[in-house]
Amino acid sequence: MLRNALAEVRFHPTRYVATLIAIAISIGFMVGVSVFIRSQSSALGQQQSLVTSKADVVVDVGSSEADPDSVTSAIKEVRGVAAAEPTAQTTQPLENGDHAVQANVYGLPGPQFRWAGLATGDWPTSSDQITLSTDAASKLGVDVGDQVTIGDTKLTVTGLSDDPGSLFAQTAYMTHDAVAADSSSTTWLVKIDSGADPSAVATAIRDSLKGMAGMPKPGTTSGTLQVTPAADYQREAVTALTGDFDVFKYMLFAFAGIALMVGMIIIFTTFLILLAQRRRQIGLLRAVGASGGQVRGQFFVESVIVGAVGSLLGVGLGVLIALAGCAYTGALDFGLVMPWSELAAEFGIGVLATVLAAFVPSLRATRVAPLEALRPAATVERRRTSIVLVVVSCVLLVAGGLLAWQSLRADSWSIAWAMGCAAVLGIAVLVSTPVYVPWVIRGLGLVLRPFGPTAKLSTANAIRNPVRTALTTGVLMLAVGIIVTLQVGASTTQSTVMKLIDENYPVDVTVSTQPQSFNPQTGKVTPAKSAELPGGVADEVEKLPNLKASTTLDGALVTSGATKQKVLVLAGSDIDQISPDVASQVRPGTVLVAGGTAKKGSKLVLTGDRGPVTLTVDRTKALDSSDAMLVSVSDLNKLSSSTVPAAVWGTMSDRTDMARTMAPIAEIMQSHPELAVGGGAFIAGILEQVLKVLLVVMTALFGVAVIIALIGVANTLGLSVLERGRESALLRAMGMQRNSLRLMLFFEAVQMAMAAVIVGVLCGSFFAWIGIRSIFKMAGTSTAVTFSVDWTTTIGLVLVCFLAASLASVLPGRRAALATPTEALAEE
Repeated sequence: MLRNALAEVRFHPTRYVATLIAIAISIGFMVGVSVFIRSQSSALGQQQSLVTSKADVVVDVGSSEADPDSVTSAIKEVRGVAAAEPTAQTTQPLENGDHAVQANVYGLPGPQFRWAGLATGDWPTSSDQITLSTDAASKLGVDVGDQVTIGDTKLTVTGLSDDPGSLFAQTAYMTHDAVAADSSSTTWLVKIDSGADPSAVATAIRDSLKGMAGMPKPGTTSGTLQVTPAADYQREAVTALTGDFDVFKYMLFAFAGIALMVGMIIIFTTFLILLAQRRRQIGLLRAVGASGGQVRGQFFVESVIVGAVGSLLGVGLGVLIALAGCAYTGALDFGLVMPWSELAAEFGIGVLATVLAAFVPSLRATRVAPLEALRPAATVERRRTSIVLVVVSCVLLVAGGLLAWQSLRADSWSIAWAMGCAAVLGIAVLVSTPVYVPWVIRGLGLVLRPFGPTAKLSTANAIRNPVRTALTTGVLMLAVGIIVTLQVGASTTQSTVMKLIDENYPVDVTVSTQPQSFNPQTGKVTPAKSAELPGGVADEVEKLPNLKASTTLDGALVTSGATKQKVLVLAGSDIDQISPDVASQVRPGTVLVAGGTAKKGSKLVLTGDRGPVTLTVDRTKALDSSDAMLVSVSDLNKLSSSTVPAAVWGTMSDRTDMARTMAPIAEIMQSHPELAVGGGAFIAGILEQVLKVLLVVMTALFGVAVIIALIGVANTLGLSVLERGRESALLRAMGMQRNSLRLMLFFEAVQMAMAAVIVGVLCGSFFAWIGIRSIFKMAGTSTAVTFSVDWTTTIGLVLVCFLAASLASVLPGRRAALATPTEALAEE
């Protein structure tokens, strides 16, 4: 049987194309995740430890108060140390006109510690010079001799380094003193003498430093003194990031498992097709003495061969996917990491999945009686719906409904109840497909009825074998349901999170005066003399890049309550254009506070130069400090006779594009440290960007599952054409044209695809809603979940399924139409 199996695979490779595609895509997905995550984490670890890549020993003094020069001298005095110097690093936005990037700016290390070389130009030699990586220069649109700005400081680009590119942050170099002025150094790089032992030198340095004045003591909150060989330091950095990335790897593996499950169902249907194609051949084998075990053995060997070839193709596909992903993120510059143990396990999973999926068809193959070799293949296969199946489906639906009800009412473990509901209802929907899919297809047949007898015949053929049709529809339904769950879940999460952020950070950017400010240089608190913004600040805020709208609020310094604490009271007539929710809270007789001891609904007495005013306390998230309060314009006029512009509020056009806005805001803060700068644009932008990326990634990943499922539609049509060969020949003999036969199969494919889309969209939307609702409920937020659907993507998914189903009907339709009636009716 081994020889027969090898001959079948060798001489009939086209029979296994669908199986090879299904298993290759599924395994390729898993391999791509493994290689990409491992390569990305390694690249980030190496990039993080670039500063130490040319050192032999790394010294980290934690939050030390020791004098940096004394630390450097102490390290150099240790025997075996050839050179030592502190590192300096800061993160700054670099700008050139409308272009801006976030960059890690390093103090230029000495020649013996430099990890990058110059592509062109020179290293910086003064505080007004900077060297950029070639990637940073490209994104900023500058070259050697041009200028970039950090805040209000202009820097001349003196050279371009050959640092690898990065998707997250760029690289730049300034003189060590220029960077050290904005950052405190806690790490020293050490070069040892030739032949010295790094571990021994590290121990000697530790012994020399641990008794120095200002060094952190064990058990304190200021950290610990760490002296390690550079190789160990770098290995720990990579390992730490690898552990962090493993969370994402396992999450993506869950999606890969679903794609593999879809692939197994497709493999199952493909082997059913092979069984139908070789039905007479198997009967002849049994007739000449082959036992059932030998026939099963042949199918087993075929499944192992096909699984091995498909898995091998999947490994190659996955490596190519990871290669493209790493090239996009810049991780490829650090090399592709191949986790061979994981790849071997994934190869084995592919083979095992193929064997398991082919098990049931191989059992069916042994039931072919020898006399069936002399019979034509049956043209009709009808099965009555099992009463047991109906009962089991009803029980599962009721159980899922109870779990959903428990998830909606429970105050704790709502996520667990929601996951149980999704699992039970998902199984119920898939298990009961033979019960309801024929009825859904009949309903779709009513829509197609105006297209004539061909459409009616397609409906009858689609439900001719309800089990097989329901199985293939269920596969596509599963893929569509998962994608819709992710799309609706991400869209609902995005809408709800944005609503939550708007509630907690209703104003994107705020710049205001403070009743008192802390001076970090003197360590003293200085009371404000006036509530008025410094001249020109309001104009600077209004000119911020990416600002959609702004308004200036008037204010005055008054005293609050019996404590006579100075507070800033604000009021504005145009708050509604910044935040309608906050504007609706501002009412005469009410004071909005951010915190403090005043309770909502209590009375608070504010005293200005016009006397005291008693107001009712309400809470707001528009203010960042308990030293500021918001009242109506009329109440502000009752408090003060001399109001002045005291704050500017703004809303951004795109909160995900804050790089251009950060630099001028930092400049305002640097020029006026007495001002308070706040707002929720930064947090909102980060969350919104993460959610957008998540939506795109999930849609792309589960597009793979849809492709696999649509292969199943083609397989089902192919099997249907094979079983109905004599019937198609009779139709042709009776006068049906080839185009009509193709159209019939087209309608059949569309009905199966649309049935899957309808059920998948409904189930996916429900699962997304209950899942997201339970997550926010567990988080303890009072914000109502805003159900949201990305209609563009969802409608696009429906169109893709329609077009793909149309294409899936082409080859089976061509095969059925090209068959000659006399040949198809002849006995073999």
